[in-house]
Amino acid sequence: MKKPVIVIPSYWTKGKNNKEDIIYDHPTNLQNPNETLSKTLKSFENIIGEFDTIVVGCPTRPSIGEEVDKTIVEIIENSDLSFRTMFFGSKELEILKDLIDKNTSSKFSELISNKGYGNIRNLCLILPHLLGYETVVLIDDDELITDTLFIQKAVEFIGTRDQDKILGLVVGYYRNVDDSIFLDDSNAPWWTLVWEKEKLMNQAFQIITDPTLDRLVDTPFAFGGNMVIHKSCWKLVPFDPLIARGEDMDYLRNVKYYGFDAKLDRSLSIEHDPPLFSTDHKIKFRQDIQRFLYSKYKLEQMHLDPVAFAPYPGYFLEQTEGKIILTELLDYIYHNRTKLVELKDVNQFIDEIKNINFFIEEIQDECRNSSGLYFEFQKNWKELMEFLSSLEIPSNIISNI
Repeated sequence: MKKPVIVIPSYWTKGKNNKEDIIYDHPTNLQNPNETLSKTLKSFENIIGEFDTIVVGCPTRPSIGEEVDKTIVEIIENSDLSFRTMFFGSKELEILKDLIDKNTSSKFSELISNKGYGNIRNLCLILPHLLGYETVVLIDDDELITDTLFIQKAVEFIGTRDQDKILGLVVGYYRNVDDSIFLDDSNAPWWTLVWEKEKLMNQAFQIITDPTLDRLVDTPFAFGGNMVIHKSCWKLVPFDPLIARGEDMDYLRNVKYYGFDAKLDRSLSIEHDPPLFSTDHKIKFRQDIQRFLYSKYKLEQMHLDPVAFAPYPGYFLEQTEGKIILTELLDYIYHNRTKLVELKDVNQFIDEIKNINFFIEEIQDECRNSSGLYFEFQKNWKELMEFLSSLEIPSNIISNI
């Protein structure tokens, strides 16, 4: 197997969130010196085996793109790394899009963007494809590789065949800084009575520690920050750009839908050490509402059973509407309880409920109507991969640091 490439999307913001921002879980703030990328890159020095690395700059808004690029390049240069490290930022993105526009239909350049998780993950596939790699390892910029055999494990099975299916996707898992793999679900507020996300995730994670299971197992979940993808798979299967959150688990379903095998490697772990900055809970919750509703309708078109992805995220992919409505109601009651205890009778409570602006009402039709767009996107993606394979790549398409 040829030398693999590790691709690291690095998410950055500046100051407080504004309406222009793309929402990510843990972007590093340019105004806060506590960046994590340098620690991630330094941890690669412990890895046994050959590999290259690409860092992709991901600003939360275009206006800070140049500053993000400069900051990342300085971090890479100051890290004094022993392995080949390349950088792809906002300037390189425009060069690539212009190159494609000049050589083919503009519909292809429209497939390339650094806005949103799905588009950024696709960039992490396009770049290895352009540069002739056969295996890509996706790692986020708030993670540390502590296993010296990580790369050997990552490439050991990827691309192999079993019962006429290519193993196109291998996923690993996260360890917290205290070496645990489970989330703290002990302080879940009561309004999450039917939205016990952390509890369900922990149930799913049981397959990681089950001593009766083989090293490679079927999995309902995937982590985009510890994911290995083979070229035969990424040539046909892109990430869905319409997924605001959970693009990794959606990709797992896409891979299976298009006929590839996907497994969790129970030996492939990485340490997750996110920065202090975190996205507001309410924003994440609304993104989850959109994500699960959209995914449910998309899954129906794929004719895939949500039970196959239980307990998480499968639980949220059936009876999704009712779970959302009830959780939004409980959330409203929780955050307005001081006012609601002043009600005098049930009719006042009913009138109060009528005034709730349920987020599901704003997005339900949109999610249903857009849930089929991915399949057209996939067809265009396949054509883009074929086109890029024949394209002569200029040296300035990516920067060698």
